[in-house]
Amino acid sequence: MSSKIFLLIISLLLNLSQSAIHSKEEWKSRSIYELLTDRFAKSGEDSKENCNLSNYCGGTFKGIQQHLDYILGMGFNAIWISPIVKNQEGSYHGYHALDLYEINPKFGGADDLKELIKACHKKDIWVVLDAVPNHMAPGVSRSELNPFNKDEYYHDYCTITDENNQEQRENCWLYDLPDLKQEHPFVKEKYLDWIQDIIEDYDFDGVRYADVPYVPKWFWKEFTQAAQTYTFGVISSSSSQYIADYQNYMDGVGNYPLFYAIKDGICGGSMKRLESYLFNEHKDYKNPKYNVNWVDNHDNARFLNWCNDKRIFRNAIIFYFFYEGIPTFYYGDEQYFNGGNDPNNREPLFGYHYTDTDIYKMMKIANDVRRNYKVYDNTLVQRYADDYFYAYTRGNVLIAVSNAMNIQRSISYHSYNEGDKLCNKLNEGDCVIVSGGNININMNGEPKIYVKE
Repeated sequence: MSSKIFLLIISLLLNLSQSAIHSKEEWKSRSIYELLTDRFAKSGEDSKENCNLSNYCGGTFKGIQQHLDYILGMGFNAIWISPIVKNQEGSYHGYHALDLYEINPKFGGADDLKELIKACHKKDIWVVLDAVPNHMAPGVSRSELNPFNKDEYYHDYCTITDENNQEQRENCWLYDLPDLKQEHPFVKEKYLDWIQDIIEDYDFDGVRYADVPYVPKWFWKEFTQAAQTYTFGVISSSSSQYIADYQNYMDGVGNYPLFYAIKDGICGGSMKRLESYLFNEHKDYKNPKYNVNWVDNHDNARFLNWCNDKRIFRNAIIFYFFYEGIPTFYYGDEQYFNGGNDPNNREPLFGYHYTDTDIYKMMKIANDVRRNYKVYDNTLVQRYADDYFYAYTRGNVLIAVSNAMNIQRSISYHSYNEGDKLCNKLNEGDCVIVSGGNININMNGEPKIYVKE
């Protein structure tokens, strides 16, 4: 065997061993940092500046690459970036595609994207592709759209007047967005080929689906089979029953019902709402550990916009971060961004990559505990719930959160042994010993992550 052939075989084997195909079981141990490519970091100098939030602000793939250590410093080992294809002028968010086969030059183009993903993989960061097969860019002639450049590839225009009407959702237009006809053989074939090729060509590790309820379920099933890696979709609904059915067509779903439970229960409401969610809605999912959880994302006003209490915010983060599912953290939350509805919740992070904020440091600890104690392999068990306090365990990790100051609680329902010492990883020296069968906790308003010493 010649040396060239030998080296070629070695290269192929290495490529196979570094394949970006990852199962949902592999993904459950990851934590995701969601960022908007246009708003996270520019190439070069990192300085504060204002911009028109409804247009491009200048963030790039290179900018992300230069700040990977900032993301790693919080312990995140996956990123979810904006849709990558060429978009209509001004569509900084990536959801108005012009050409499926050209990488957005505003973000840096194909070579920069490949370099970013290679750099991520060298640091063991997985990358999520945001796929948008529901529609193409609005307000342009069909001839400008590639490859769907004919009217026959789209549903006839009609408005969605009833969000509870599934037929309307799947066959009418979302806002003014030209609605693709997935049942057309050409549309289906092109998109199934596209998802396979884009993952293979760029080594994406997972896929997020946009506008899920506006696309037929049968298409998502075929799209998922074509992707051959972990997939999750986002459905903006408070109904866990409605959302849960989509797990039959993709690996996981964005857990909006949990988001609403946190919103209702932790800021000005009763923490018993979290108990209600666990026993009434959480059970609807066949695989909750593959779902994606958050308290902030790019579609909703930030937590601090509707609940202006940083202490409560820290409790909400720790509560959802250790819940069953894959935690997703929205860029800027570590800097206490508080923007309102779109586009105000999409502030540029330029010049704000501070590593000394309390949430930045808190997330490093949270990620370390989640990973080192393999929290994701353990079922969630509620240990205590009342209006002001909530506690649960996952394995030997005990999470305690509150929406009030200076309260004391005694937990008798637990699996620890008499004399066990539990220490709060968020506050060195804050330890309790199981005594008389009880865990006595004094809450000072801050969340606690107790682990058995």
